[in-house]
Amino acid sequence: MGFQLWFYFILLIFLFCPTLQAAESQQVICGDEVCGNLTIPSPFGIHSSCYTHPFFRVTCKQIHNQKKPFIRINRFDLEVLGSLFEDTILIKNPVTYVNCDHKNEVASARVDLTGTPFFFSSDYNNFATVGCGNLVTIFRNEADAFGGCIQPICADGASESGCSNTISGNFTSTIVTMTAMYPIGKDDRKRCSSAFIFSRLYFRETYPLPIGINIETTHVPTTLSWNSSYCGDAGCEPRPGPISLNDEKSCGNVTFQYPFEIIDQEYPNGWFRVICKKTSNGRKMPFLNINGINLEILDFSFL
Repeated sequence: MGFQLWFYFILLIFLFCPTLQAAESQQVICGDEVCGNLTIPSPFGIHSSCYTHPFFRVTCKQIHNQKKPFIRINRFDLEVLGSLFEDTILIKNPVTYVNCDHKNEVASARVDLTGTPFFFSSDYNNFATVGCGNLVTIFRNEADAFGGCIQPICADGASESGCSNTISGNFTSTIVTMTAMYPIGKDDRKRCSSAFIFSRLYFRETYPLPIGINIETTHVPTTLSWNSSYCGDAGCEPRPGPISLNDEKSCGNVTFQYPFEIIDQEYPNGWFRVICKKTSNGRKMPFLNINGINLEILDFSFL
């Protein structure tokens, strides 16, 4: 009888070993969770044991056959694009439309960060507006203006224009007002304008607007900062630097990782767009375009 019990005990151990190993292999490693092509660092997390506060919870959604990470702020889902520095996260931020009849469905898409650990910082963001002939002012509240600019005149038949400028201080919500400064002319459609906060770390600075921005742009990359006191009593865990992409891209003998991207155009959209050129002998060489000057990249080290 004792021999039979011992045999059954050993048999149960062998039966349960694969289950235990499978459970161990599925253990969540906080700071290394992946959604799509982004690695989610602490204090953010997908699993409940990884995010230190509900504000830092990341939801991984299936969008058009691709998984994308989102954070929920005041009942509004914001797509996470990455991160460049500690205590910052890059989000896909909606723009605000004024005097645009065909944009009514997104006119109320302004993000309000009040009551959350997040805020917009002038250390990483600028203000811009697309349109013609308006004075555009951005307020923290109805009386506290902290940024703005005057859009140039757009003559009949001219392409739309706009302006951009720096902003001062930190803020959690904004109100945008527009006042016509010049007569528009025959084309009243140019009264339609948009305004937005954009990350100057993402776009290569150009005048008067970042390259690729126009009146049809509905979302722009914007940098959010957060108050570390929301991370809990232990504070925010040390972050391993930028959110890294799983895939790497190469040009010639140089291999790049996030936040650098490689394109085959002469004029990239952002500071981190790498231009991959072919030389006369057929070799590929990577360049960064900084203030109109192409600088050859000899090596890349991700620390």
